[in-house]
Amino acid sequence: MADPASLAALAEEVAGEPLVALDTESNSFHVYRERVCLLQLSTRRGDYVVDPMAVDVRPLGAVLAAAREVVLHGADYDVRCLKREYAWSLPRIFDTMAAARRLGSRELGLSALVHAHFGVRLSKEHQRSDWGRRPLSGEQIRYAALDTHFLLGLHARLSGDLAARGLADEARREFERIAAVEPRPKVFDPEGWRRLKAARELDPAGRQVLRALWAAREEKASELDRPPFKVLGEQAMVEIARRRPASAEALAAIPGVTPRVMQRLGEAILAALRGASGSA
Repeated sequence: MADPASLAALAEEVAGEPLVALDTESNSFHVYRERVCLLQLSTRRGDYVVDPMAVDVRPLGAVLAAAREVVLHGADYDVRCLKREYAWSLPRIFDTMAAARRLGSRELGLSALVHAHFGVRLSKEHQRSDWGRRPLSGEQIRYAALDTHFLLGLHARLSGDLAARGLADEARREFERIAAVEPRPKVFDPEGWRRLKAARELDPAGRQVLRALWAAREEKASELDRPPFKVLGEQAMVEIARRRPASAEALAAIPGVTPRVMQRLGEAILAALRGASGSA
């Protein structure tokens, strides 16, 4: 769904529904600054996939906020994304993951719950698709639609179980806490390199190199709009800090330092190495 007329018709339909299932697809695995790339909704009438990169989805915000209940799975992430991008509020949600956890389920993934309740195995083939790339394939769209297709059925079963076991009020309070979460701003931690396990094994000069590489990688990732790990892998960073190659040729021989890494970050890496050498 990628045109205003279709979206208006969907908003009208959603406004008349007591329950609406909702999910989002973002592209955080592929870019530095993630965005919502798809919205999936299901009602009693059908499943819908909306392209927010092609149509202004803001008209949906008011009808979703007014819905009696919006059903999501693992709602925390979706709530944060929708608040960040559209300032939407979803005051009345039902989180099927939180409900299943409260009921004592060991397997909390959507695929596991759908299989347990409906005997259907959902594919994970497109779990890490780049949802920001267009055009999307028919398989990707069908995959996305299934993320909400079973949520209304899960709501019926899980809400009934919560009520039968006297857990409905506790679950409702948890849903309210989830609905109130706020977006987390993306903040770079210049000392985040210390959390790398292998960083503890480096000598002082190696830690200085790793610190400089950590900052240089972040700057380049922001510039390229790529996730930092796709600019330079952490294992390669640690190995560079350990070996401290003295030339571009020696640097290029380190596993994980591909020709693309050399092109994007080679000079910054060599500068970090020179800085550590000069202060030794």
